[in-house]
Amino acid sequence: MKLDPTRQQNIRRAILEKLEYAEPFALPEGPLQNEVNASLRPPLAQAEFDDALTFLQSQRFVATLADDLDPNLVKWLITESGKTLLRK
Repeated sequence: MKLDPTRQQNIRRAILEKLEYAEPFALPEGPLQNEVNASLRPPLAQAEFDDALTFLQSQRFVATLADDLDPNLVKWLITESGKTLLRK
């Protein structure tokens, strides 16, 4: 899916901002997507959200954390590199 570069940047920044705000907690994917959707218009398509998370993870701006009680639940957190990026 080809996205407008400005929208891609806005989605990635919104994800990082929501994860930074949630610290010290990691956010499950569903609530994270809901938070991002609440801040962007139009709301994200699933592919936009997935692409943004994939990019952020590949650049090590975000990381996943397994849930001790539910190994199928993936939670996301911001890394130090992600925090540095937000400050630029």
